[in-house]
Amino acid sequence: MSAIITLRIPASAFVLDDVLSRSSITEARSVRSVQLDGPTLSPLLWVRSDDPTQIEPSLREDPTVGEVTPFAPSTDGGVYRLRLRPLSDEFMRLFVDSSLSVLDAYGRGGEWVLRVLVRDRDSLGSLGDGWRRAGIEFDVERVRSPENLGDPTRFGLTDRQYHTLVTAFRQGYYSVPRDSDIRELSNTFGITHQATSQRLRRGHERLIRRALVERPSPSLPY
Repeated sequence: MSAIITLRIPASAFVLDDVLSRSSITEARSVRSVQLDGPTLSPLLWVRSDDPTQIEPSLREDPTVGEVTPFAPSTDGGVYRLRLRPLSDEFMRLFVDSSLSVLDAYGRGGEWVLRVLVRDRDSLGSLGDGWRRAGIEFDVERVRSPENLGDPTRFGLTDRQYHTLVTAFRQGYYSVPRDSDIRELSNTFGITHQATSQRLRRGHERLIRRALVERPSPSLPY
């Protein structure tokens, strides 16, 4: 069965350890799918720094970086194309295995968090065995189904939760002051107000978790 797996690995086991551990750059995130040219990664990364003037020098000084090309500057960072030095360790198999797809890569505080779509869980299991033999540290932080992967605006809400929250919004349940209350909503859905309250709470919990808690980085600043 396919799944989305969130992995957490130290930057020392991958790339940009110096940048994420010992520079003014506070976070880095892939903007789109990483390009692979043979054994070389060429990611397009959004980075943020407390001192934007030090971003390019810090990237160039990292031993895993071969080339740096500014792509789109912003007030507190920007987007850069990096050509990383050739890598041949076991971890690179993550980017060339046909049964795996890296959806997101986020670096901060000396570590990387990656979301990986796997065709079946055995695919990552065999890869993880190889990492362990190679001494690569990693943690599987979360495993979930790829529900609503094609529609990120749903934030993992079920159809019922989505319909409940949208209906409540349209009927003014979230207005100040409210234009409708829980009993009016329950009449709309044809269920008890206790059941309506549970639907709302579950929808709120999932929306907050997916949009705010699990999201590893704020939206890009443009």
